[in-house]
Amino acid sequence: MKTQIKIESTDIPYCVIHTRNETQGIKDIAEKISRMDETGRTAVVNGWDGDYCIQVKQNDIFRIYSADKKVYMEARSDDSNETETLLVKMRLYEFEELAVKCGWTDFIRISNTDIVNFSKVTKLDMSLSGIIKVNFTNGKDAIVSRRYMNKIKDQLNMVRRVKNAEKMY
Repeated sequence: MKTQIKIESTDIPYCVIHTRNETQGIKDIAEKISRMDETGRTAVVNGWDGDYCIQVKQNDIFRIYSADKKVYMEARSDDSNETETLLVKMRLYEFEELAVKCGWTDFIRISNTDIVNFSKVTKLDMSLSGIIKVNFTNGKDAIVSRRYMNKIKDQLNMVRRVKNAEKMY
C-alpha cells in the first residue's frame, strides 16, 4: 500500500484513503485509523448503554470485568464524575490484546474476570490475610485473585528480583 504524509495547516490531523473499490480491508483500516489519536494509539473503547454506543477514553476506564457471560466496563461519565457501567462487545482477552497493542501499560489483569486500570487505583489494601484489595478513585474496589498475585506484584515492582539463581556465600 502506498502512503503519503502531507504537511498543512489544520486543527486536527485527518486521513483520506484513495481507492478504486471499497473493500472490507479498506473499511477495517479506516475504522482503526478513526480510533487513533495523534500518537497512533487507539484512544477510545466502545461501550454500550442499551442501543447507544458510547466512546470511552482509556483514561476514563476504571476496570473491565466479566459477569453473567458478558463483559462490562466501569468508566467515568463525561457529564459528571459519576461512574457508569457499559456493555463491551469484546472478550476480556481481546481487550487485553488491545491494551498491549495500544501501549496501555496501566491495564493489568487481576483475576480471570477483572482487568484493572492501575492509574485509577488509590491504594492496595493488603490487610486481609494474603488477599489484596484494589481501591479505586471512585470509591469502588476489586479483589486480586491468588493466581495473579505474583504477576501483579512483579508488574508493580513489589517483588525483589534475584539476578543470579545461585546464592553467593
